[in-house]
Order: sequence, then C-alpha cells, then structure tokens
Amino acid sequence: MKVIDETMSIYQILSEYPFLLKIFKQHGMEKFENREVLEKLGPLLKLKTALSMVSVNEDSFIELLNQAVSDSEAKGDFTLADSPERQKELTLLALLPCGMKMPFSRAFDDFSAEYSRQMNNVLHSLVEGNVNHELSYYAYIDLVTSIDELPDIIISSDINSFYHKSFQENFLNKEYFVNLNSSPMNIDFESIGFADPRAQFTMISANLLVLVTIDELIQGNTRPESWEDLLKAGYRNRVVMRGQDGFFCNGVLLPFYRLYGMEGIKKLASSVYTGLHPSEMVKMIDSKKDDVPPMYIMPLFFAKKIQDKSRITINIPSEGAIVSPVQMLVKKSAVERVKEITDFLCGKGFGKISARAFFPTTNPEVENNLEGIKLYWLGWDFLMNTDIGELKKEVEEVFNAQFRETGGFV
Repeated sequence: MKVIDETMSIYQILSEYPFLLKIFKQHGMEKFENREVLEKLGPLLKLKTALSMVSVNEDSFIELLNQAVSDSEAKGDFTLADSPERQKELTLLALLPCGMKMPFSRAFDDFSAEYSRQMNNVLHSLVEGNVNHELSYYAYIDLVTSIDELPDIIISSDINSFYHKSFQENFLNKEYFVNLNSSPMNIDFESIGFADPRAQFTMISANLLVLVTIDELIQGNTRPESWEDLLKAGYRNRVVMRGQDGFFCNGVLLPFYRLYGMEGIKKLASSVYTGLHPSEMVKMIDSKKDDVPPMYIMPLFFAKKIQDKSRITINIPSEGAIVSPVQMLVKKSAVERVKEITDFLCGKGFGKISARAFFPTTNPEVENNLEGIKLYWLGWDFLMNTDIGELKKEVEEVFNAQFRETGGFV
C-alpha cells in the first residue's frame, strides 16, 4: 500500500515517519536534520519540489520511502516509550538487561531470519534494553486489563510490573500463561526454588548482582563480607548502585528490604554515594582516581568488564549474589503457534550463549560455570503475598528521603 506520494510536504513525511530522515540524508537532503529548517521550510516544501532541487528521480525515491515504511511496519518497528499500546502487534517483546541485549539480538536475528524464511511469514518482534522502562512501559502495564493487549511472548527483567497486584489479579490468577521450564531446571536455580509454583512465569536466566571493591581505597575498613556489612555507619556515602535521577534499582532495594526491613533501606541509603548505570561504574573504577567510592553493587557481566582486575575484588557476599530475574510470559492460547520460538528461547543453544555472557541459564543441559557462587533469590512466597507495586513506592520514598538527608549525590 502506497502511503507517501509527491504531493506530501517534507514536514508531514518526516513528522509521521522520522526514521526516513536517513534516506533523505543519503540523497543530499541532510538540511532537514536541522529542526529549525524542518519546521520553517518543511511545511511549505512538497516532496516533488524538494526532489527536483537535488535532481533525484521522483518515482525511485518515493518507492524507496514506501518500502522503508512497509518494512518498518512488518517488523513492528516502534519504541515502547512512544507507543506502548502497540505491543499487541508483536509476537515477541523482549526487555533485557544491558549486557544480555546484544548477544540475544545477534542470536535472535539469525533465528528470526530462518524462521521467517521457513514459515513464509515475518516474525513481529521488538527487542529493547530494560533500563528506563520503569517509568514508561511498566507504568503502562499497570493499566492493562485485557490479555488481547499483550504480545504472545514477553521477556522482561527485574522485579517489574508483571509482579504487581493489578497484573496478578488480571492475568496471573486467571492462569493466562504457561510455564515452559524443564523440570527440574538447572541445578544452580533448582536449589534456590527459582521455578514459579503457579506455572505462569518461565524463568529464563538471571542478572547476578555482586559487590565490587577497589581494595586500595578500603583504607582501614575491612572488606565487606556480607550485604549487611554495607549498612554500617562507617560506610556512609561509600557505595555506588544502579540508579539515576532519583530512581534506584528495585533489583537491589527489594532484596535489601526482604533481608533487613525498612530500617535496612534507610541504612543502605546512607551508605550510597550516587546512582549510576553499570557501564559508568566500570568507567569510574577504571579511571584509577583515588577520590571515587570504593564499593559498587553491579551486575557480574559488568564486573567482568573492568580492565585492571588487580586493583579490585569481585565479592560474593555471604547471603549470595542477588538474583535479578529474566523471565518470560507465554500466552497459553498461543503456545502451539509460537512453539518454534519458545523452543529456541528455552533451548540449549541459547542457554549456552546466555551463560557465556555471564547470565546463567535455567536450561539443565548447560553448565553455567558459576564456580561455587552462592545465589540469593527473593522467593515466591514473598513475591506472591506482597503488594510489590505499593512496597516499591514505600521503599523508594524512604530510600530517597534518607539518601538526600545523608548527602547522596544525584
């Protein structure tokens, strides 16, 4: 279907399809990248006139634009931040931890191409990083009430809105989903009771949170042996954790609440100097400056990226590395239709890719090589019997108030 023609204005085209700008730039019309030019000249300039000014063949260029729009719609190209309601167009939505997104995308792109060739049908999917969706997509999920508004497969990370009371009541309690985990699952996870007893979530993997210390900056203090040690008054403003702009990672806060209560949240807030993305933590550590905090709560994937490991220790606190889950929801009504896809996602091949990237897999046929790393999991009793959405709000309020009071840096 033709959606763009020569009578449309440049502004109309690029406002509706901003991803087409790169095609305009490739054909000598890079001036429309300037927002002021686009807003002043764009509404007045028809596509036909613009093409004649740069001597570009009109029919070929319009065909190129329409093909790009068609390809975009076929792939389901959109961002959740802008159009969360369009998730229902997808077969698969994946919101992944930063370190997992690239290896997943490479493997899934190869699978998707072969799947589409064999099935003679486009696999509608969207893969994005999980970071920053707490205030956009996950807020939208709290408002969803119909199973028809969801993709057939959703992979997500952390303790998010899929654990909130509204989603439990509207979907999980009605058993709309199916658990595709092997039983028993990989021994690393079987031993901590990671399988969903309600058989709604399929647990794929975990983002393991560890404590990295810059040993030369610990000074007179002994290196922490437990997560609880971080709550000591002597560690005020000496810890960095995942966070930004007043939001701090629930994958850290909820386990600390579970272990040490709201008083523990206050003490942790006093110890935290600032919130950063894990990649920024790595950069801070590798700067080798002596005026940076000495302790970092970060994913194992990023801890392994630190260049000079002679200066640091990757600590597994006595309670265990915190398990931030990577889980999948598969509609029961779609389970046969998406079987080839879920077989790939739960299979040994992808399990190996995940484990190599330091995201241990639940697949029992794969060796995670955790080298005796103890794991700490919140537990299903806590998740099923707690209003997680309300608790997150309470924890955030208490943490931020104490963080500001004790000199935390935003």
